[in-house]
Amino acid sequence: MSGPMPDTHGSAVVPVEPDLQSRLVMTPHAGEVGALTDLGLISSFEAEKHSKGTLEKNNQPPLDANCSPAGDDDRVATEDEVRDLLHVVDRIPIRLWVACLAGILERFVWYGATAPLQNYLQNAPGGEVPGALGLHQAAASNIVNALIIGSYITPVPAAVIADSWLGRYKTMLYAAIIESIGATILFATSLPVAIHEGAALGGVIAACVLLAVGSGAFKTTVVPFIADQYDQTDFRIRTQKTGEKVVSSRELTITYIYNVFYWAINVVGFFADSTPLLERYVGFWVAYLVPCCCMWLALIPIFLGRNYFVRASPTSNIMPEVMAALRCGMAGGFRMDAAKPDAQLQHGRRVSWTGSFIEDIKRSLLTCRVLLLFPIHWLCYDQTFNNLISQAGQMITYGIPNDMIKISGAISGIIVAPIIQNGLYPFLTRKQIMFRPVARMTVGFLALTLSMVYATVVQKLIYQAGPCYDTPLACPAAHDRTVPNQISVFLQIPIYFGGALAEVFCLTTGTEYAYNNAPKSMKTLVQAIWLAMAGIGSCLALAFTPVTKDPHLVTMYAILAGLLGGATILLWVLFRDVDKVKDESE
Repeated sequence: MSGPMPDTHGSAVVPVEPDLQSRLVMTPHAGEVGALTDLGLISSFEAEKHSKGTLEKNNQPPLDANCSPAGDDDRVATEDEVRDLLHVVDRIPIRLWVACLAGILERFVWYGATAPLQNYLQNAPGGEVPGALGLHQAAASNIVNALIIGSYITPVPAAVIADSWLGRYKTMLYAAIIESIGATILFATSLPVAIHEGAALGGVIAACVLLAVGSGAFKTTVVPFIADQYDQTDFRIRTQKTGEKVVSSRELTITYIYNVFYWAINVVGFFADSTPLLERYVGFWVAYLVPCCCMWLALIPIFLGRNYFVRASPTSNIMPEVMAALRCGMAGGFRMDAAKPDAQLQHGRRVSWTGSFIEDIKRSLLTCRVLLLFPIHWLCYDQTFNNLISQAGQMITYGIPNDMIKISGAISGIIVAPIIQNGLYPFLTRKQIMFRPVARMTVGFLALTLSMVYATVVQKLIYQAGPCYDTPLACPAAHDRTVPNQISVFLQIPIYFGGALAEVFCLTTGTEYAYNNAPKSMKTLVQAIWLAMAGIGSCLALAFTPVTKDPHLVTMYAILAGLLGGATILLWVLFRDVDKVKDESE
């Protein structure tokens, strides 16, 4: 995540030099966001409906009931005003926060359902570490990786369906229903009677398929759907309560929206990661009951806002034309300009697309190329869902469930993100240091690389500690897997702290970059490609199966650290000019 403010009702306006004002991300004033609590949800939607209407009826931006126009407030800013006045986050419609609520609840379900999954699959019941199926680490990690792969590959076909057939709202709705059914099956087959009757394995496989499809389709549509709810595109004059005139910025507003969204996901992730407490002290069925109920609750805001959301109508399926244009571009020497209608006409071919359509494809390709190194990032980041949980199980946990240690990552994100947003970014602004997307992503890659180096060291220390040394929990001295190697699990905390930094600098930045740089007709598709990078990373993880077991785990973490270190260097060397072009254009 990229550092949202912890209090959406506060203001983070920091005085800066006039020529640097547009670099500072600021939050809306209390009165603007306060409508979330000052007004009832339905009545707020009604006010919005009458001031804005649906997208099909009226494209005028909604007025905020808490902010009355003053003078020339809300008019389009002139070029001089855009250059000279302070840029701020715009007023945000309540329907957007309702869409965010649905997305946040869905993320709680995902984290709550996957947190106990490694133990559920890997360990047999009755040991020090909770378990149910006893499939061992390699098989359990493969199933978890398959779930992650499915959830990040599904977005590509889901994006095509959303853009060309159902639209984002219906795709999101149907995806939520599918995920709800999957969570229900996972809960039902984790009941003790179901496990005893042998239904658990078939149930968890069916649940993983439904969760992968539902979650993948949901998250690829909810991210652009949230931004769609803010439909202001122009720089506009706003008058603050002090009488100062400022300029609302769409770019800052989108950044702020995603910052708050991902910060809130860290908050719910903190609570979702507590499900292992239920797993350890009550049972897996209770741990899965909580996300099951929350997934059905997530449908409430989706249904509640169906008449008030901005719902862009789906266009015709552009994928056949995209593929045909790409073929023409490759045939023309891998130049997309060769696919333009006038160039094709020179070869006696008439095409159905326009020159602007080719420009949209070129823009999408340029956006996607920056994301091509992210599979390595995701390969390392996803260790928190499987192998790092198993690593914690080899250590002294002081009664804390081993799959709950990763809650330190959520806590780190909750603390670190506001510090970066309110401390680091304003400091760099005052020092006239431009911190563009590629630079931020590179810092995130570096932080995660250091985490993998540290994870290698921790695994080495585990192998050097008794009683079982490089066969933790597997020697006679472990007393039937009840005595771990004598090393504290709290040594893992820096690993998750580095992962939180990577979230701040990489994940939100990648989401913003994919949305802001994609053409309007391909935003969902580009978001899907961005998410598919995580699926490719999980596919790469399957190649590590031979070393995903003792005593080879040191080698595995060392290889991951080396791969990500190389990817960090390549990201900066290959794409730093993207930031320079952005600076020159401004």
